[in-house]
Amino acid sequence: MKQSSMINELFVLRSIACLCVVMVHAIAIGLNSIPSSNITNLNYFLFDSLNMLLYFGTPVFIFISQFLISYSYKNKDLPDYFINKRIKLLFLPFLFMAFFYSIPYMSSLEGWSFKLFMNVIIGDYHGYFILIIFQFIILHKLFHRQLKVFNPKIVIPVSLFINITYLWIFNYTTAPNFQYAAYIWDRFYWVPFLGWIFYFTLGFYCGHYYKEFLALLKKYKKLILIAPIFSSIMLLALYHFDLLAIHSSKRIDILFHTTSLIFFLYYVATKLKQIPELLITISQYSFGIYLLHYFYQSVIDYLYQMNPVPLGSMYILLLFTLSITFSIGTVYYVNKWKYGQYIVGKIGIGYKENPLPKQSYKTHGSGNKRLTYSS
Repeated sequence: MKQSSMINELFVLRSIACLCVVMVHAIAIGLNSIPSSNITNLNYFLFDSLNMLLYFGTPVFIFISQFLISYSYKNKDLPDYFINKRIKLLFLPFLFMAFFYSIPYMSSLEGWSFKLFMNVIIGDYHGYFILIIFQFIILHKLFHRQLKVFNPKIVIPVSLFINITYLWIFNYTTAPNFQYAAYIWDRFYWVPFLGWIFYFTLGFYCGHYYKEFLALLKKYKKLILIAPIFSSIMLLALYHFDLLAIHSSKRIDILFHTTSLIFFLYYVATKLKQIPELLITISQYSFGIYLLHYFYQSVIDYLYQMNPVPLGSMYILLLFTLSITFSIGTVYYVNKWKYGQYIVGKIGIGYKENPLPKQSYKTHGSGNKRLTYSS
């Protein structure tokens, strides 16, 4: 029988990952638009550094996706309806947004056709992570039985090595001299699953061996609490000393930074007696926020460029808060139409208390009640 589809800690992970993605784009747009006279060098440096630290958002979504699948279907194969449901609720919104974000290119039929084609085939807009998630759904369906037999102490390090090697090629080598090579080196390498395979195996085994995962968090809690400090220092040092200067979630050091923050946030979440309502709301609307926030940030920035009010770095916070607010409002009202969930994503279901007896909560190792909802 399928286990509970969700546990309360994932509300925290999903909502924070969503907020990080929105803030990354708000900072990028804001720093590019704010006149240099309206922002101090220190503020620019701080926001630029914060932007780098928040790139763990997208990888966390990939971890959560596989964690949930592995946890929920620990002892059974994925049913056929699982993939069909994901096609309706994930891939159809992806296709609609692929078209939506190609609209600005319609001044040229050739340019628009190419942009739409690239959006659909390689996710040439910020929704590309959906293509990655589908690859891992397929990999899970094909290889989950073998992964359950293999030793995670071997599989996880091997996948990390593969992931590092793959990213090293595109981070530290130049594109070979053939047609489209530069584009592949710049953009296409984001989509193939090898660039994210570590998050897949990590999520798979954390979900499959859930009790053991919680026990390890408790055992190594001191290391988990300080690890984000060291991963942040490492990341910023590589960036500011120009050893790895790219702005991307596809950096090698992000692998370690993301892992440290996943464990840190998950451990902290186990200590919360109740998940804040704001985080629950963000989690419920996270998919729609992910799809729509960039549109609203672009509209706000277009209006700002027409009349650049001297807001300074407050403009970044304005982009952040308004894009989230407008995205939630859009998802809420579009979902009132029965087909709305296939356009802007479905609104997630809030949590409810686990119906199991109180003593069963102890098996999770945190002392807090588990909260579940249907995915």
